[in-house]
Amino acid sequence: MKDRERDILRRTILELLTKGCVHYTDLDKKVCATCHPFATTNTFKSQMRYLLNNCYIDRIARGVYQITLKGKKYLDLLTS
Repeated sequence: MKDRERDILRRTILELLTKGCVHYTDLDKKVCATCHPFATTNTFKSQMRYLLNNCYIDRIARGVYQITLKGKKYLDLLTS
């Protein structure tokens, strides 16, 4: 996966989470519906794993995620 595509997926996930807590399945559907040809369930999973491992997002309940303060700063970096 190219860096640009990876960054677009991460930005899309984080932007969806800025609106509040979102369930994993809803995130997956919305990200894969973005019309980006590289947005698949597998690429979504790998980017979610990256965001979780680097503390950009938190799992607050079973299957429910929210953006962290660190994630908001990362999103600002991705959108600038």
